[in-house]
Amino acid sequence: MVAGILILAAGQSRRMGSDKRLLAWHDSSILEHAIKLCISSGLDYRVALSYREDDDSIAKTCGPNCIRVEESDLGLGHTLAHAIGTLPRSWGGVIVHLADMPLVKASTFQKIAHELQHHSIVIPSYQQQWGNPRGFSHSLWPELALLKGDQGAKDLIKKHSDLCRVLDLNDAGILVDIDTQEDYQTWQR
Repeated sequence: MVAGILILAAGQSRRMGSDKRLLAWHDSSILEHAIKLCISSGLDYRVALSYREDDDSIAKTCGPNCIRVEESDLGLGHTLAHAIGTLPRSWGGVIVHLADMPLVKASTFQKIAHELQHHSIVIPSYQQQWGNPRGFSHSLWPELALLKGDQGAKDLIKKHSDLCRVLDLNDAGILVDIDTQEDYQTWQR
């Protein structure tokens, strides 16, 4: 079974000071760029958004690929846990992609999806530094559904370190996220 991509885009961009999902990125916005990356990878995708009123127009753009998360302000772990339960059962795994990482290559999604056919957790690495997005086989979804707060899957990865496949890639974009105006100015070209 093929993996799909879950774009986490329900955050509030507190450090940015404005909605970073809507910032210009080449010929679109950062979030639209994330969606284009998923489409160009050839993998199915879903976008996790909050129920905040300002996400209503974004949700319309995402159409049936949108997942609305109640209380997304409780953090990334809460958002991921809620979204996991709504993903297609046909997916053999999920690649968790953070919407504010626009430099990730589409081929990275494909390589992680391939490795998920043989490994339970796939973590991309560039020059011996772990990055994102990260892949989780369907067998770990029940544990992902128990996440809380803003921690993400860090403890799950530690608990199942024997199931991890660190995938060395030539993609520095797995290390770059856009959290501040300075980050945006540095990387937006």
